[in-house]
Amino acid sequence: MSVNRAINWLSWLFLVVNLLSAYLISIVEDYQLWFVLLLSINIVVAIGFAKRINKTVLIISRVLVGLLFIYSGFVKGVDPLGTQFRIEDYFYAYGTVWAIPFALALSIFLNVFEFSIGALILTKIKAQWINTLAFLMMVFFTITTLNDALYNPVPDCGCFGDALIITNWQTLYKNLVIDAFVMLLVIRRIDIKLLWPSSAQLATLVIIVFGFVGFEFYNIKNLPLVDFRPWKVGNRLLPENPKPIEYFLTYQNTKTGDTKEYLSKELPWQDSVFKADWKWLSSREEDPNVDEKRTFPMVDEEGNDWSNDLVSNENGLLIVSIYDVSKLSIEDSKKLNQLFAHANEESLEIVMLNSNSTDVYNKYKQELLLPVMDMYSSDDTALKAAVRSNPGLIIVKDAKVLAKYHICNFPNKDEINNILK
Repeated sequence: MSVNRAINWLSWLFLVVNLLSAYLISIVEDYQLWFVLLLSINIVVAIGFAKRINKTVLIISRVLVGLLFIYSGFVKGVDPLGTQFRIEDYFYAYGTVWAIPFALALSIFLNVFEFSIGALILTKIKAQWINTLAFLMMVFFTITTLNDALYNPVPDCGCFGDALIITNWQTLYKNLVIDAFVMLLVIRRIDIKLLWPSSAQLATLVIIVFGFVGFEFYNIKNLPLVDFRPWKVGNRLLPENPKPIEYFLTYQNTKTGDTKEYLSKELPWQDSVFKADWKWLSSREEDPNVDEKRTFPMVDEEGNDWSNDLVSNENGLLIVSIYDVSKLSIEDSKKLNQLFAHANEESLEIVMLNSNSTDVYNKYKQELLLPVMDMYSSDDTALKAAVRSNPGLIIVKDAKVLAKYHICNFPNKDEINNILK
């Protein structure tokens, strides 16, 4: 076999192994030494043989990296607030709470940076320094995700926003796969050329960067253009045919001290020997629909959770979500009062979900003249996930999300009536 033929086979083997590794990430969720070694060897191959990898594999590698960066940047850029919340988690984990006010700006920057790098790699614009930037970015993220995998400071890095949730080890594996491709691109960057005038390349770069910045601001001032979360419009919050809740009872034998748990319907309550020798200890319940349940706690002052009952309203329900009442403005309050007035005029049920303490809420309620409506407590993380607005509006009917609104574009009375028809 000639040297050129051997190098050609090695080129394709490199590509196949990397693609196979990318598939294996979906299966290998935790630490596996063999997988780490496989990915590390592929990076070594990329470094050692990059200059000999054939042109076709180089092109395929460039397209794959470009598309992956575009996808990753887009799914986060479509929801900059979600990325902001992930960054805040990192600031809390690393004890840099002072940086939290900069989280949104950092979110916008990182999203546009990643998307733009992908688009520029794909189009070969300014290839020499763009591929170098991609390499530096991957070094940073690989180190960060290695720390995440080893010490788990943040359970979800949000690398693909809410579009794809993977473990910290899977995130590290994903970065190692990308590292092999990026190493190839950065070593061969001089061979990646675009025969456009420098001015045309620069103009395209500016359009991509500022175009995506504008896209991000649109998603901040409105709701995400594409919603990847459970509370997306059209989703059901409860299963249509829920399975019955199962109740388990634990009994103890008065003679031997042994304990045994029974499913309530299988309890031998007619057995006289059982009645004489066994006494009840405790009970518990299991909801087989819990994995399908997409609602979150809506707790009243007595501590009762009304989430299932509220979202199941057959006539429709308007849910006002406030995860931080201190960030509301007088203008927000005016819109909420108008919404409340519309709901009263049309005899529509409207409730407020609030994550602040009663004292904090009451303080701002008086200052802002917030409307008086039925209020339930909930978790701020859940409210942020449900609707990316503070305050936000969710319209549900018969456990189905019909519409969601940012405070900037709350619906009027006619729009609400049309939705609930």
